[in-house]
Amino acid sequence: MKWNSGRLWLHLLVYGIGGLVALFLLTQAVLLWQFDERAVRDALQSSLADTGRRVSVAGDITPQLFPRPGLTLEKLSLSAPDGRTPALAVAEARIGFAWLPLLLGDKEVTALALDGVELDLARDANGRLSIADLLRRRANSDVSVRLDSLALGRANVRFSDALSGRRWRLDALEMEADELRDDARLSARAVLDTGRQRVGLALAAPLRIQDDQVSVNALQLSAKAKLPEQGETQITLTGRLKLNFATLQASGEALRATLATQAPAAELVIDMPTVSASLASVELPRADLKGFMRQDRSEYRFAGRLDEIALTEARLAAQRIAGALTWLAGPHRLALSVDGPLDITNLDALKVEPLALTATATTPLLPRGKLVARLAGHLEGSLAASALNLRVAGSLDGSDLAADVRQFGFVKPRHELMLSVGKLDLNRYLPENSARPVAVFQDTRPLSLDWLDFLNVSGQLSVGELAVGRFRVNGVSAKIDATPQELAVSELSANIYEGQLTGSARLVRGNPHRLDVDQTLQGMSIRPLLIDLFNFPRLDGHGDGHVRVRAQGSNFAAFKDTLSGDVRMSLNRGALTGIDLVAALKNLPQELKDLGNTPVNAVTDQRTTFSTLSARFALENGVARNQDLKLASQLVNVSGGGKLDLVKSIVDYSLDVSANPREFARLKDVSVPLKITGPMSAPVYALDFNAMVKGKKTQGEKQQALKQELTRQISTILP
Repeated sequence: MKWNSGRLWLHLLVYGIGGLVALFLLTQAVLLWQFDERAVRDALQSSLADTGRRVSVAGDITPQLFPRPGLTLEKLSLSAPDGRTPALAVAEARIGFAWLPLLLGDKEVTALALDGVELDLARDANGRLSIADLLRRRANSDVSVRLDSLALGRANVRFSDALSGRRWRLDALEMEADELRDDARLSARAVLDTGRQRVGLALAAPLRIQDDQVSVNALQLSAKAKLPEQGETQITLTGRLKLNFATLQASGEALRATLATQAPAAELVIDMPTVSASLASVELPRADLKGFMRQDRSEYRFAGRLDEIALTEARLAAQRIAGALTWLAGPHRLALSVDGPLDITNLDALKVEPLALTATATTPLLPRGKLVARLAGHLEGSLAASALNLRVAGSLDGSDLAADVRQFGFVKPRHELMLSVGKLDLNRYLPENSARPVAVFQDTRPLSLDWLDFLNVSGQLSVGELAVGRFRVNGVSAKIDATPQELAVSELSANIYEGQLTGSARLVRGNPHRLDVDQTLQGMSIRPLLIDLFNFPRLDGHGDGHVRVRAQGSNFAAFKDTLSGDVRMSLNRGALTGIDLVAALKNLPQELKDLGNTPVNAVTDQRTTFSTLSARFALENGVARNQDLKLASQLVNVSGGGKLDLVKSIVDYSLDVSANPREFARLKDVSVPLKITGPMSAPVYALDFNAMVKGKKTQGEKQQALKQELTRQISTILP
């Protein structure tokens, strides 16, 4: 035999092809010989008879040979255990068999592909799944299942839960799994419809199947959705899982869940070292949390842990949640340290009780220190309603503090609060200043209201004792409304300067800012008030008043320069400092001569006491004008008018001073016109020559009038 003969190789090729064709025909003949459509239908219908379920094929049953021997079933359906209610419908099912067992007369299913699937799942009030009977091992049959590939296409799954009353759907489910007998790769995607939100799901996982256990060594599960407030939101889960379908148990290691949102930019990472789960519960010895949220010009950061976590259908509980939440807004910082047990019912009602809370505030507004509050109480809320309620009590830098705070919304929260502080001395935190403290309306530092950007707060504030700069206020109570546009204080009452203050104030943010004040004062000591506001110490006394003013500017000094409105006051038992008008009248005519020749500077230890003083001021752009000043005392009466220029800090007043005739009979016809001018802090007093020569035109007439007036006054006084 010549192996290099062309005829030999031609014969071998022909015989080989013929053998393959014969084998193909033989295999097809064997398959067709074994295939009996009626027998297949009958076998399918009786396959689950012990469960009460009914299997039927309404379409054709077609055998196939390539790429592997198998069957194609059209319009396959499966009923519920009652035999009537539809549970599963499949438009087309393709079943693949192994070659060798089939040639030996056995049927081993190695591939299954379902297309156009409609599946109804349910869980009853006892927690039993509607397909629980299908998950247990079946009795021996002439068909064995050792899948190597599994595919689902165009599948829709509907689930109803009698325990929670919830319903959801999986739409457009696509799943592919290959090499299931070895190191397999599973991929799936679907859309979850909860009734309120549609969520895109994607799964990728290498897995290994051993009997009833499935091991996933590199799980990658993601869920994406577009939420109304957060924009595109994504949740991912990675780690290792083991699933046991016989016991319906699962365990996990090194699991990490990540939540990320687009608007605002936020991320929450949860690391779970170990997890054990069943259909009834999930248990975690520990979970570590870390996250952030950035919005506008602020940022939230959180780091903490949960211990001994138990999750069921109705409840999530952790023996302890401990961590730190930090809010950052430019140079401002608020750090909250929380510690307590966590309980969430029905994935909605949240509760932390007892709660230990430490709050620390640091800001350039308090450059010398930070505010620290140590509190205890409880936190409760509703996750579904995005609402929280915090009730705590404790101390703020050693002073009593109680707070009731309600929050509405998690992304752009709005707060309602009731805050009570026993004592607060802000001077401990304000900048050190070796110089004399500046009066409020002399402060030229820019008034920054950027911190309002982060507030949407309304509520009630009460402070037992408050110290800010020179101010000492007791019994403060007010309604507060703060938004990015304005800060409003209404229903204000306070014990200040030995009296009572009531009214309202509003600071509107802008360029420039606008200030509106409407206050009523009762029984107040006027001197410390004027010193603290304008550094004006020349008036003393107790009494009542009403202030209704408006101003605008970028600092308090600018507010002073633009003050406009109306101020009324009525004082009792007070004094004008810098001059003693009573002594001057007693010592006439020498005092009169002195006042006529040279202006007299105010002397700090000299006082003109009075029993009553009343005046009404009309303010315009920092200048207060008054024409009805009246001062009365047992010895002297004063009337007149003038102006106080707060911008230039000068006084210009014309007064008519007369002695009380009951006390000074010889002075009953004496009336001294007095002029007060100069800086508010050091005014000078002089005779008002203009009043004496009023109506005179020539210089000679004025000189003659002055001589006559002085002669008359002196002759009246002398015996």
